[in-house]
Amino acid sequence: MVAGIWDGDFLHRKDDAEFLIDYLLRRNKFAVDVGDRGTSINVTAPWGAGKTFFVNRMAEQLRANGLKVALVDAWRDDHAEDPIFAVMSAVLKALGQTGKKASLKRALKKNAGKIAIRAGKGLISRGAAFVIGQSAVEGIAEEVVKSVTDAGLESANDYAERALRMFDEGQEAIDDFRRRLAEGIKGQPPLFVIVDELDRCRPTYAVALLERIKHLFDVPNVVFIAATHSDQLAETIKAVYGQGFDAERYLLRFFDRTYSFDEPILDQFVAARWVSLGFDSNRVMEFGGVSRTDSIAGMAAGLGLSLRDIDQCLGVLWSIIELSDNRIEFPMLLAFPAIAAYQQRRMSIFEFLTRDWESPTPDGYQGFISKRPIYALDQTNKFGNRTGNKETASTYDFAGFLRRIVHYGVANRIDESSLAGQYAETFRQKDFIVTHSNTYRSGEAHSSLRNLNVMIRKAGRLSA
Repeated sequence: MVAGIWDGDFLHRKDDAEFLIDYLLRRNKFAVDVGDRGTSINVTAPWGAGKTFFVNRMAEQLRANGLKVALVDAWRDDHAEDPIFAVMSAVLKALGQTGKKASLKRALKKNAGKIAIRAGKGLISRGAAFVIGQSAVEGIAEEVVKSVTDAGLESANDYAERALRMFDEGQEAIDDFRRRLAEGIKGQPPLFVIVDELDRCRPTYAVALLERIKHLFDVPNVVFIAATHSDQLAETIKAVYGQGFDAERYLLRFFDRTYSFDEPILDQFVAARWVSLGFDSNRVMEFGGVSRTDSIAGMAAGLGLSLRDIDQCLGVLWSIIELSDNRIEFPMLLAFPAIAAYQQRRMSIFEFLTRDWESPTPDGYQGFISKRPIYALDQTNKFGNRTGNKETASTYDFAGFLRRIVHYGVANRIDESSLAGQYAETFRQKDFIVTHSNTYRSGEAHSSLRNLNVMIRKAGRLSA
C-alpha cells in the first residue's frame, strides 16, 4: 500500500480495502479464465460507517497499483436525465489515450447517443403502446414520442417503423459497446467501475443507473463496486416499483456478493468526524489528559446517542465553538449535555440546563443525564504520585456545573475537588479573566455561556 493514501483512516477501512482488492482480483481472474461475465459487489454499511472515504481511498489505491478506475459520484450527477453519460464519462477518462483504448474510446463516443436513446425513458403514450406493444415502448426514449407528437403528421405505421428502427439501432449500439469494451480490456488488468452515494439519489435515477451498468458493463474483466446502505437503497427501489415490491430480491440481480462493514467503534467515529468537520482542538478545553474526542465519545455513550445523533451534535458544537470568544478555550463537556438534550428534543431538560432556573427538575432528567461514570481516572496525591484509587465523572456532574455557571455567573470560585468540579473551575477562571478582566464590581458577573441557549437553538437550526 502506498504511503499517505490512507492517512486519516480512523475507522480502519484500509483493512477492508486490502481484503476486497485481493478478493476481487482473484474473483475476476477466475471469471476471465472461464469466460464468465463481470464481477460485482455491493459494499453496504449504514450512514457514518465511512463508505465515501473508503471508495475514494480505494480508488486511489487501485490507481497506485496500476489499475484503471472509473469513479462515479451518483448523488453529484443525479441532476442529469440519464446516468449513462456520467458513467461513460468516467469510463472513458479511466481508459486512457493510447492503443486499443483510444480506438475503444472513439467507438464508445460514437455509440453513446444511440445507447442513451435505447436506455431512455419508456413512452407514456397509450397510442404508442397500442401500436408497437408495451415491451417495446419501455425501451424507446420519450424524446422520440415528443418529436412524433409535435409533428402530428405521420401515420401510426410510419411512426411504428421509425420507433422500432431507433429501438433496434439502440440495441445494436449496446451490443457493439459491450463487444468493443470486452475486446479493449481483454488481456489487460481489469477495469474497476466504482459507484458511490447510490442510495442518496432520486429513486428513478438510482434504478436507472443500476440497470445501465448491468446492461452495459457486465462483461469479462470489468469489476463493478457499489457503496450503498442496502436498506435505504431497497426503500429507494420501492419508491419506483411500489411498497409491495421485493426490492431485496431485485438487488440480487446486480451484485454477485455483498460485503458489510463492521459498525464503527464509537471513539474512532468521533475522531473521524472531528477531523472531517474541521474542529480546531486548540479552541477546546481538554479534560484530565483524556483526548478531546475520547471525552466526547465517553459522554455520548453515557447519553445513549446513535452515530447520527452524535454527528448532529458535533455539527452544533462546531458552530458554537467557531462563533464563541476565541480567547477562551470552549468547555465542550459543560455544553455537550445541553446540545444533546436539544438534539434529542428533550426541551424541558434543555431549558432546565440553560435557562429555566426556577422550575423543579424535569421528568426523565436523571434517566437522560445519567449518573453512570463515563470517566475513571487515576487519583494522584499532592506529589503527583498515583494513589491506586480511581476518581470518576459522569454526564450528570458536568451538566450540574454548567447549570451552576450559567445561573450564578463566574465571580465565585467553585471549591470542589471532583474531576468535573476542577474542569468547571478551570473554565470559570478563564472566563472571568477574559470576560470581566478578572474584576468584579457590581451586579452579576455573567458567564460567556449565558447565551448558550440561544446559540444552541440557532446552531441547531443551521445544522438541520
